[in-house]
Amino acid sequence: MGIYGNKIGRVRQGSYQEFDSKTKYSIIRDLIGMKAGDVVFFHVLGRDKPSSVHGVYIVRSDPFYDKSIIWGDRFEVFPYRFLFSPYPEYRYLCDYDANIEVTDFYELIESRRIWSLATLENEVNIEARSIRKVGEDEANEIIRLLHRDYRQRRRQEKVGFNLLEPSTSVLPLHREIGDIGRYENSIKALLMYKLAQRDPYLLDIFGDITDFMNEVFIAQTTRKSIDILCINRIEGTSTYITLEVKTGKCDTKSLSQVLYYMDLFNQKDLVDVNSDIIVGCLVGRAFDEHVIEYSRERNRQGVNGSLILLEYQPSANGRNATFNQVVGRGGVNEGD
Repeated sequence: MGIYGNKIGRVRQGSYQEFDSKTKYSIIRDLIGMKAGDVVFFHVLGRDKPSSVHGVYIVRSDPFYDKSIIWGDRFEVFPYRFLFSPYPEYRYLCDYDANIEVTDFYELIESRRIWSLATLENEVNIEARSIRKVGEDEANEIIRLLHRDYRQRRRQEKVGFNLLEPSTSVLPLHREIGDIGRYENSIKALLMYKLAQRDPYLLDIFGDITDFMNEVFIAQTTRKSIDILCINRIEGTSTYITLEVKTGKCDTKSLSQVLYYMDLFNQKDLVDVNSDIIVGCLVGRAFDEHVIEYSRERNRQGVNGSLILLEYQPSANGRNATFNQVVGRGGVNEGD
């Protein structure tokens, strides 16, 4: 049908319970960075056979909220949605449902050709995930394996597509963002939305972002993840901006965390230590003076690993926020 929906709760002891606000905004955060034209694959959980990854599809609508009943589940309407269709260039892969088993996907992770993810499964210490984003080079690795499956196990009968259109009552998903200033996932969701919409103010701070993703696996040695990673690739040089987002005031502990993550990310195989640039960005409601002073001094020294301090203030009753660059990569206090 060409429509994806994410649930908003779970059934427990015969009754339906909606997710708490933190989880709700994590679902929105994952989806809101998508936009029409993006490439998408699907991770299908197997019951009587191994789990698998299917593709290649193209997103044909920005994500939206729609409570119209499509699937007939008596508990769940799956209202967090986006539309998709077979990617025109790879229609044949979709027609014959080319797919790879998750074990093949994990081989790419082990060989570090998939560098943004540690796992496809939900872990005890990781929030429920709806959408996970990979980079273009990683997507090409998946497409390569899908072609191998297409050649080896092509089905004789084509898949039938009967694409649905959304109801007239849909709401843009960003209208579901709320409680900014109360939950980290709320401000993360807003940042992902603004990056997807190429917000001029953020692009002025970060540069002409060529890719971005949230909850990025840092390194082989830890399961920790970067809140948001922005990538700017120009003429053979890549700039990686690691964003660490806090709900309230950023102290020296927050600063130590972003510096630690920058150091770990710099050890990734994809980073060229001779030409690539690593930038750290703290996002919070306010900053300790020690954090501001250290960031300015570090940036004045011109070392690889400059820092950005980005302050946000909730607006529109927690549905939006204004941003102010307190310290830029040049060490200047932009608020003065």
